[in-house]
Amino acid sequence: TGAIRKKNATSNTSPVPTASIVSAQGRSIPDPTANYVDFIQIDAALNRGNSGGPMFNMAGEVIGINTAIYSPNGGSIGIGFAIPASLAKPIVDELKAHGKIDRGWLGVSVQPMTKEIAESLGLSAEKGALVAGVTKDSPAAKAGVKQGDVIRSVDGKKVDEFRDLARLIAAAGPNKSVKLGVWRDSKDTTVTV
Repeated sequence: TGAIRKKNATSNTSPVPTASIVSAQGRSIPDPTANYVDFIQIDAALNRGNSGGPMFNMAGEVIGINTAIYSPNGGSIGIGFAIPASLAKPIVDELKAHGKIDRGWLGVSVQPMTKEIAESLGLSAEKGALVAGVTKDSPAAKAGVKQGDVIRSVDGKKVDEFRDLARLIAAAGPNKSVKLGVWRDSKDTTVTV
């Protein structure tokens, strides 16, 4: 019953270093601004004022940026999330080079696949992103992507979970063509967007 809360970096207190264990990788949090990140889940006692602080490994290398905590009441209960340094570095490089971040946009709303939906569509596994809607005049609409399509790959890279689609499209960048592997009418097809 808790909620994910972004930590407040405006505290006047100095952050205190903490030790922790990485308890999971590739985690998502229920925050629409975090669709592009596979977070590192840690058990550090992250508190207000630590947001943006580095997470180091035992060799002293920065491996993440402390970003969010899981909290039912606004305080830390020992579950934190960090952006992996490997995801942050290309963003920093792009900001240095261009002063902004450009991401690809497909123009679809998607939902997760369930076992029941997969079976009803003739799929053997609940993998892919089910297209719940297509934005009018979007790249997806112009390419013929339809509601009910299941997007299973982008340029040959698998879309196992619906959130994989946003990351792959964002990474492709704007004004570039991608080939979507789509399950439609009980068969695989390719749509170029």
